[in-house]
Amino acid sequence: MVIEKTKVVDIHAHIIAKKTPEDLARYQPSTIYRLSIYNPEMRIRDMEETGVAVQALSVRPRFGYELDSEIAVVISRAQNEMIAKLVSKYPDRFVGLATVPLQDPQAAADELDRAMITLDMKGVEIGSNVNGKNLDAPELWPFYEKAQELEAFIFVHPTNVAGIDRMQKYHLGNLIGNPLDTSLAIASLIFGGVLESFPRLKFCFAHAGGFAPYQRGRLEHGFKVRPECKEVISKPPSEYFKLLYFDTITHYTPALRYLIESVGSDHVLLGSDYPFDMADPDPVSTVNCLESISSTEKRKVLGENAAKLLRIN
Repeated sequence: MVIEKTKVVDIHAHIIAKKTPEDLARYQPSTIYRLSIYNPEMRIRDMEETGVAVQALSVRPRFGYELDSEIAVVISRAQNEMIAKLVSKYPDRFVGLATVPLQDPQAAADELDRAMITLDMKGVEIGSNVNGKNLDAPELWPFYEKAQELEAFIFVHPTNVAGIDRMQKYHLGNLIGNPLDTSLAIASLIFGGVLESFPRLKFCFAHAGGFAPYQRGRLEHGFKVRPECKEVISKPPSEYFKLLYFDTITHYTPALRYLIESVGSDHVLLGSDYPFDMADPDPVSTVNCLESISSTEKRKVLGENAAKLLRIN
């Protein structure tokens, strides 16, 4: 059943700021990604074909956390200004998510402030770890303080995934590594006390939260029986799961049904991973074809939740 009168918002859509020889070698028109990774008109045509009204644009997940801080700041500023310029040209089609140099949390906080206040971006995309440090690293607190103050939407995307040495074949670095690292990020934010210290942070996780939503019972049981799980937090993991958001990219209808049933339709947002080959090519149909949820719930997932979190009119 097609849901009428819903502004469909895709919160997981990537863009590249500038063509480089490396990019041109990788993203050829013959591939599924095509040059829509750069071309906004081609991107809008694809959006119209799939029924997406608005994309929240974020950079491809190469965050540059390994770079010197001063260089990373310059790159982040340039990326953010590029996205903001594109949003200003197509304000009805795009909103922007910033990128920030998280290896320098204070600089990241400053750039997030600039991006949201001066460039009118709606939030930020961050990696699932910072050079191998999990997201509960104490040095990240200044960034979280600023993000909560700004009511920033925080889109967490896997990067630099754990265990990559054992995932060299079969594209497992993506198929297994990406959801694995997202799961580590979620567990770290919960058990590391980030969500207890900053309960108003609005974290949304790529690829339906990796494995974490489907193993939340294990986290809950661990809190009951293992002292290590109580070292920082005062409430069971289920209480912090209530604060999290997830995109729809499961590639498996029963998994998406479970996710919505488990976390609630208020906490699931449409995502595509456009324009990569691991994307959901028709995310609107993915949601519309769900027979287990109501029209009201579909409207929330398709766009109402994102519009509220991103403050889209």
